[in-house]
Amino acid sequence: MKRDFNTAVHEGLSRRNFLKGSTLAAAGLAVAGMAGCSSSSEEPLAGTGINGNLPESWDVEADVVVVGLGAAGLSAAIAAKMDGAESVVALEAAPEEDAGGTTRVSGDMLMIPDDVDGAVTYQTELNGPYTVEPEFMQAWAEGVVGNYKWLTEDLDFVLGDATAARPEFPGIAGGEHIQTYYVDGICGMSSLWIPLMEKSEELGVEVAYEARAIELIYNYETKEVYGVRTEDGRTFKGRRGVVLACGGFSSNPDMLQDYMASMGCPKPFALGSPYNVGDGVRMAQQIGAQLWHMNSYAASSYNARAVSLDSSTSNIPYPVGIDYILVNGEGERFMYEETRSVQRHGKQKDRGVWPLIPIPAGSHLIMGGQCGANDIFGAITYMTWPVIMEKGYSTNQELIDAGIMFKADTIEELAEKLGYPAEKLATTLKKYNDAIDAGEPDEFGRGTEVYASNLFNAAEGTDAIAGDEHGTESLAIEAFPLQKVEGPFYGTEIALGLLNTQGGAKRNGQSQVLDLNDQPIPRLFSAGEFGSIYAYMYNGGGNISEAVSTGRIAGQGAAALEPWDVA
Repeated sequence: MKRDFNTAVHEGLSRRNFLKGSTLAAAGLAVAGMAGCSSSSEEPLAGTGINGNLPESWDVEADVVVVGLGAAGLSAAIAAKMDGAESVVALEAAPEEDAGGTTRVSGDMLMIPDDVDGAVTYQTELNGPYTVEPEFMQAWAEGVVGNYKWLTEDLDFVLGDATAARPEFPGIAGGEHIQTYYVDGICGMSSLWIPLMEKSEELGVEVAYEARAIELIYNYETKEVYGVRTEDGRTFKGRRGVVLACGGFSSNPDMLQDYMASMGCPKPFALGSPYNVGDGVRMAQQIGAQLWHMNSYAASSYNARAVSLDSSTSNIPYPVGIDYILVNGEGERFMYEETRSVQRHGKQKDRGVWPLIPIPAGSHLIMGGQCGANDIFGAITYMTWPVIMEKGYSTNQELIDAGIMFKADTIEELAEKLGYPAEKLATTLKKYNDAIDAGEPDEFGRGTEVYASNLFNAAEGTDAIAGDEHGTESLAIEAFPLQKVEGPFYGTEIALGLLNTQGGAKRNGQSQVLDLNDQPIPRLFSAGEFGSIYAYMYNGGGNISEAVSTGRIAGQGAAALEPWDVA
């Protein structure tokens, strides 16, 4: 399969027309060649003896209905088609130009171990006390290991070695089997999502855009799933099965408050798709599915808003220089500001364990004149929603004009603009600057060298190696002299940056959604971050790889079923 990714990227993904001809009309259009089927909600479905929430007629019919158009949804749709499903419809909540979920704006890295047993050992250690049933962990490992063959042989993709996370946690048992890859060796830039989308088009997968799924259509007694209803009232019939691959809830503030209080940051910012608002969680609850891993997530240290004050969509700031501090909601410093390099997906090692990164609510980045004169965004050019979708601000002046960043000649004036008591923020800054003048050590050790071996035993809460000796190979941050923070001053709100959430409907090794009794719900499958295997920590590229493997398994499983509406 030959692809010119550079051309695709420079032309702009939102302007590409490779989906032409595969989009369903916004309302009421049935897939070509499929006969309509009328079923009255007033009468029991033939053979069931009980009513469900069946429509009087279906707007669209297919063998398999897939909810979501990221790596999980596309893999499910492709696998279903390749395994004999004559018709597959994928529902995408976003308009066409914004389609693709978080996969489209991710690093597109695939973690594919070269050994199943090694993968089980490694991930079990990363999960620590957050255990997963052995049979489910085994199925996960077999699935991600099997991605290499499926992607390279069945889909004819070219996988190039990645340079990161091979493994992300060296020294952990099984880590020697962890390998990571990029499609065509390209990091980010939708390098996985584009060829998956092209493959789905080649196979004839139909896509309905602006089709947010909000309700499963099913038999109230047996829970057998028949299809999906969208927000605008359209009904999509899945003769063989439905796959929920609709992502997580990183852009749903209510769900974040409900499920992720353990983060200590009740209002995190999102790096991924703003359309990930937890639709699958609601549908799973509706049918009595079991939820798991609802407080697990992947993060990227602290982020700053990049679109507007009304949006949590964010980007990763990289201040240029060291004349800046981070302050919490009370206007006080709370951490060593440069430790991003020793953080791992929202966790930072401390005394042998990996607690959550502390980014308190209402925190701000306060910059002095040197830092503030340089744009905080721009270091990341290959991923995140504002960058790939070209919908966010990139310069400090744009952020100031949008009311996201503020500039002031004095710290008291900046404090007023940010909502702090002027005296409090001024006192914090004076304490910091006075300590530098006096040559005193920083209260958080800022400026001192930092070592990061990344060797640990999560289950026992201890280092995997004994002793306190540090080798030069583990030096993450070299010692550096501190610099006073002086005007003019700049400030912007920061929060924990969510890459994605992991929670959703619990699924078994066949990607079947389970009820409260751990029994499969008939004809309902899930894939991707919606119900991920990852309970606490994971290796970089693990979410994307799991999305591909569970999507593949779900699509194959749905395609193998006999249609429920056979006379």
